[in-house]
Amino acid sequence: MERARNVLAAVTVAACLPYLTLKLVWLSGGRLGIPRGSPLLDSGATMWALNALTVAMDGTVVLLVLALTRPWGRRLPGAVVALPLWIACGLLGPIVVAFPVQLLHGVLGGSGGDGSDKGADGLLESWVWTLVYTGFSVQAIALGALFVLYVRDRWGALLRSPLYPPYPGTAAPDGPGGVHHRRRGLFAAAVLVALPWAVGQAVWMTEGSADSRIVDATFLLYAVLAVAAVAKLLRTGGTERGATARLWPTLAAAWSGTGVLACWGGWLLLGALSGGGRTLGQETSGTALLAYSCQALAGLLLAALGARQLRHRARTHSRGATV
Repeated sequence: MERARNVLAAVTVAACLPYLTLKLVWLSGGRLGIPRGSPLLDSGATMWALNALTVAMDGTVVLLVLALTRPWGRRLPGAVVALPLWIACGLLGPIVVAFPVQLLHGVLGGSGGDGSDKGADGLLESWVWTLVYTGFSVQAIALGALFVLYVRDRWGALLRSPLYPPYPGTAAPDGPGGVHHRRRGLFAAAVLVALPWAVGQAVWMTEGSADSRIVDATFLLYAVLAVAAVAKLLRTGGTERGATARLWPTLAAAWSGTGVLACWGGWLLLGALSGGGRTLGQETSGTALLAYSCQALAGLLLAALGARQLRHRARTHSRGATV
């Protein structure tokens, strides 16, 4: 597997290079891929700062590759590795799903699937969209594979454990009687907070272009995934079939779903509040700000609930291993 890790690491870093190169060119004043008359040419300091931030974010992916492949990465605290990977998964997750669908729609719709529709907004040349989103997709797949190998080696026994472990003392897995009820209350609150955003997504799906409708539908898909997975984690037991289920599929669904909700909600909110999103054609009305805030808050609440349940499952697994 060491050779596979090295190949995946090289592919991940190579997939970062087109995006990093373009951003560094733009930060230095270049106009590569920016057509004449694009709003990006007059975007000012705000877009420069956002471009610098995205360079730092993509550069962090290179550091994550090292952490996932070098021996010292196994000695890092779990949260130091998990948090930036959760953010990366949240931001790249919709791209790796929506972009291939957009390409397929372009082929079937007669545009050739070459990203030409993307260039119609006048922001960037169409080849830039294709190059960048192809790089993001490859980056997501390769980085995700590295993370799977890392998690398998470090926490494989826990993730292969039963979703509803039959260990002594697990009938009330959340400790004192009121704790589980409070967590269910927080779960209900997260779902209620997400409703305004979900309604907004449904409305935007009826108004936008085909590409934007695909993206909106992808966001809704991840939201359903997050809610269903966290709800499953909060259960104290299951059916006979559920008793044989493993923890990792539900945890992976909760991981990706909450990451997309929280991280994209936060990113869109940052774009709207900073003014950079307006340059890119992002919706920045008061209703949109409310929707982005609800999206981010719901994702964070669901992620917090999932993390607490995972810590409990880890303790349960540790106790069960000694029984």
